[in-house]
Amino acid sequence: MAERDTNPFDTPIPGQSLTDTPKNYKWENPARFTKVEDAGEFILTEIMNSQETLEKIIFSLESGVTIEALTKTIIFSGFIEGQYSPDIGFLLTPYVAKILMHIGKEADIKDMNLTQPKKDKTREMISKFISPEAITKLKQEEKENPIEPDLSSQGLMSKPMEEN
Repeated sequence: MAERDTNPFDTPIPGQSLTDTPKNYKWENPARFTKVEDAGEFILTEIMNSQETLEKIIFSLESGVTIEALTKTIIFSGFIEGQYSPDIGFLLTPYVAKILMHIGKEADIKDMNLTQPKKDKTREMISKFISPEAITKLKQEEKENPIEPDLSSQGLMSKPMEEN
């Protein structure tokens, strides 16, 4: 029988978060912005005043990262930093998506993805980076050596495996 790499008891105790010191995290404090307009203006100025941020956004859009993914990242980051509440973040989502679309258009990016591509589209994108011969070789290897689930790692309260 294989030994566990981690201790199953090395987890937080239920209710432990209720005994932590209050206001330890930025999101536990009052938000910096309480109006959607103020938070949107803050995001816009933060993006437009940083050349490095603009370059990262343009590179991400050119690389195929979706506007939806970038928007969620920006919104979540602002919440984690205590800039606004989750409600304000939710209301900011279309505004931030429009900003990112505008940046992509100004950077003359032709193939911007709004949402996650469908499964067939994903395979097509992968085929741009991997040669067709390598893909057929990978498919052949999958057929010859199917991945079997590792049944040796079971839960703490599971029945012991029977040895043959």
